[in-house]
Amino acid sequence: MASDPQTHSKPIAPDELREIFANHGLRTTRQREVVYQVLSSCTAHPTADELMDLVHAIDPEVSQATIYNTLDALVLCKLARRIPSPSSGGACRYDGDIGEHVHLLLKDGQVMDVPIDLSQRIIDSIPESILAELRTRTGVSDFDINIELVAH
Repeated sequence: MASDPQTHSKPIAPDELREIFANHGLRTTRQREVVYQVLSSCTAHPTADELMDLVHAIDPEVSQATIYNTLDALVLCKLARRIPSPSSGGACRYDGDIGEHVHLLLKDGQVMDVPIDLSQRIIDSIPESILAELRTRTGVSDFDINIELVAH
């Protein structure tokens, strides 16, 4: 049985949503709007199947293929983050919060956000000299920091 990710925040206004999609090069469709609204309001990190249950509570017409295709599109245009399962064969989870923060991957497959103040301290603890060396040695100058801690 899928867990019930709690939701928070008020829905994004339709005009704002269309602007967000346009700014990220994503075509707006009714189904994408529903999927993004639900994902961006989750405080948990749902699997695609858990997200489908939440979406179907709003719009039962949205197909499983549309959920998966929309998640792929959202990840590709950086409106969502895919979090691979730490266990072999486990389901990926998704995060609509694309701001820099740290995740804690639990043994049972759940994903927790590390409290934002602690996340920021962890991210800020990476010395600039290490980041500069990473840019130099890889030739990649523009990257996001995405830290996942795995519980044992």
